[in-house]
Amino acid sequence: VPTDRDDYGAIALKAVAQTGRALVYVPNNRSDYGAIALAAVAQRGHVLKYVPKDRDDYDYGEIALVAVAQHGDALTWVPNNRDDYGEIALVAVTQNGGALEFVPTGRDDYGAIALKAVAQGWYALEYVPNGRDDYGEIALVAVTQNGYALRYVPKDRADYSEIALAAVAEEGHALELVPEDRDDYGAIALAAVAQKGDALQFVPE
Repeated sequence: VPTDRDDYGAIALKAVAQTGRALVYVPNNRSDYGAIALAAVAQRGHVLKYVPKDRDDYDYGEIALVAVAQHGDALTWVPNNRDDYGEIALVAVTQNGGALEFVPTGRDDYGAIALKAVAQGWYALEYVPNGRDDYGEIALVAVTQNGYALRYVPKDRADYSEIALAAVAEEGHALELVPEDRDDYGAIALAAVAQKGDALQFVPE
């Protein structure tokens, strides 16, 4: 479609609403580019990678929010030095907890973002540095979502017992992740079989 047609904007909007990746064919110097980009990322969040970040004729933050709401992993394309990065990251991890992978761990709001991430997807605990002061709190939220998140928790933590008990209370079979030589193994095993009787299969004879 010739880009100088009077109806090109309308045609482009229809195209990206059907296939977001069609945004790559739209000249980004158009005055209506922001509106077209917004429609494109609503259909396919990852096309955010093609949207220029430094324009003043549209709101990149608004487009980024729509993109990460459609697919959280689109956060990878958002500069983490933006003033609105925290807001965008929260939306991203609410859509896909795994987007936490892209969030710098040194941010002041990392704890809040991580809590939201593991509440959405327990597997996001994998990306949380276990040396953080709030790691125990974040891990408890994760294992409450899915006991198998215990696999990411270091076994030498002082609060391992508390986290393990919460894990097997959610999923008794998570007992298979608990070292049998722990002094508190019996208490954890009791909690596990109380949740799921056949967790007994993981208890040494």
